[in-house]
This record gives sequence, structure tokens and C-alpha cells, in this order.
Amino acid sequence: MSQTGKLMPNLDQHSTKLLNLTVLQRMDPFIEEILITAAHVTFYEFNIELNQWSRKDVEGSLFVVKRNSQPRFQFIVMNRRNTGLDLRL
Repeated sequence: MSQTGKLMPNLDQHSTKLLNLTVLQRMDPFIEEILITAAHVTFYEFNIELNQWSRKDVEGSLFVVKRNSQPRFQFIVMNRRNTGLDLRL
């Protein structure tokens, strides 16, 4: 257990990447490789009329993946705030 009281898996970088790839391939079997990851991202939208940012309901790990089908590359956010909404660009 970590100091925060959460149970944390003890995985090296390679094992973590393989685990993430397996999870992503369940969502999209055409994913063949994870190119880049970011542990945590949050989406915001800018309202030009009000000149302000508003937080969206998308927050989680970001993956840039290579696929063996079109589109060849994709951004995927594994959304922690709304598990029914994973964002793909």
C-alpha cells in the first residue's frame, strides 16, 4: 500500500505499458502500439464570448496510439470522471 492508503501495483515501465496496451486493445483491436502517454490530462473549453475557460467532464490518462487501420494514429483519454465516455481524437 502507498502512503496515501491506496493499493498500488508494483509494475515496471514495460509491464505497465503492456497492461495499458491490453486494456486499449479491448476497446479497439486495431491498436498495435502505444507511442506516447501522459499520466493525467484534463480537458477545458474556451468560450470566446465570455473570454473564459470551463472544465469539461473528461479527465484521465492520455495515450497516443498507432493503429493498423485508418485512422493510423489516434489520441485516447481513458476518462476517470465519466467512465461511459472515453475520448478519441
